[in-house]
Amino acid sequence: MHSSLRAFISKVGTFVLLAVGVAHACIFPVSATAQTAEYPNYPVLALDKAEGIIAIVDEIDFRTPLAFERTLSEVPNASMLMLNSPGGAVHSALSIAARVRNLGMTTVIFEEHECMSACALIFFAGAERLAWGELGVHQISSPDNQGNMVGGQFALADVIDALNEYDVSSEVIGLMLRTPPGDMYVFSPLENRRYGFLNEPQTAATNSNEPSSEVDLSNPKTWRGKVITGALVSSGKKWYASLNADGSTTFQFSSGQRSEGRYYLTETEVCFQLAPNQNYACRRPLVTQSGVRWYDEDGSYQSVVLSVDETSFTAISPQVNLAASVAQRIPPGQCALIVASRRTVEEAREYVLTNIRDRRFLNAFLGRNGWIAISVGTLKPDEVDPVLSNWKANGRIPQDSYCSTGTNYIEVVNLGLQ
Repeated sequence: MHSSLRAFISKVGTFVLLAVGVAHACIFPVSATAQTAEYPNYPVLALDKAEGIIAIVDEIDFRTPLAFERTLSEVPNASMLMLNSPGGAVHSALSIAARVRNLGMTTVIFEEHECMSACALIFFAGAERLAWGELGVHQISSPDNQGNMVGGQFALADVIDALNEYDVSSEVIGLMLRTPPGDMYVFSPLENRRYGFLNEPQTAATNSNEPSSEVDLSNPKTWRGKVITGALVSSGKKWYASLNADGSTTFQFSSGQRSEGRYYLTETEVCFQLAPNQNYACRRPLVTQSGVRWYDEDGSYQSVVLSVDETSFTAISPQVNLAASVAQRIPPGQCALIVASRRTVEEAREYVLTNIRDRRFLNAFLGRNGWIAISVGTLKPDEVDPVLSNWKANGRIPQDSYCSTGTNYIEVVNLGLQ
């Protein structure tokens, strides 16, 4: 999964999109409370058809599997399912879970969201499972809520078969079976990590004099022997720092200038002493939903950390086309209106010069597939359908234009038009 991660905030019926993994993500709320002409498949919502992201945002009942199938027909490339549900009908959840597993979808519970009871069955079906919000389980109730033990036993057998198929830990199943229907066992963040429900690197147990084999972005002590790649918030220009195993460092500033020196690591800070300075200056990385912020000693952050990896420092050169972070250009709760994609910067520039006169809100984004997406602005969720329909009908934008949340974009490209 890609990250990208970001301040994911929502209430019931509001959903968020992320970029999981390396650097970026954004928020894309959709507000709904019942089936309407606008949301005919509620509580299943198609959040981003281009990116293949759908959601279940309320109670699961006997109609939900059909709504799920109808949504899949609208989003045939569905790869991520976001969950914010108190639960509901067990067999409806099992039906959806089987489809989720068959499709190899990723299931996600964002911060301040919940996935309880029957919803957890769907979550467990994910090929990759990410629980930043609350995940809760308990015993199932009898199907008719009248204490029908026979029906309840059949349902329980179906649940256990499904959980075994989804490789759910026996510990998790035990916690579910020991929690009465009237209660809810909510997993702690530590348990989510232990049971594989969080895509967070584990802290490597390393000797301080040896390079760590794993990197934990929240623990700089695991960064020894790696190269930090960062970017300025204001301009998006990259900088690099090699943390050599012997305690020496080479720091390449965003200007391309390099400086040699020493460094040391603590569990919370990376401290540099770079020539000609004699004193150490410390920086504190903080993992947030919007990425890894790189805080100065005065408590402000002017950079973000994009990666900590084995990159060869000698092969690194300044990036000329990186203008700013994707997350800065696609505001929280909005998506980018994409009107074209081109293979190179030159082709993208030529398209803009030929076809786009109003460039006030122009942006170009580099996708993970290497293509450059050209955006003419951003839209709020309730603006997407009417604006796209109207502008396409009036010839203002191409017929294949769409709105993207940016989860597959890794950089903002400077087309050199100014």
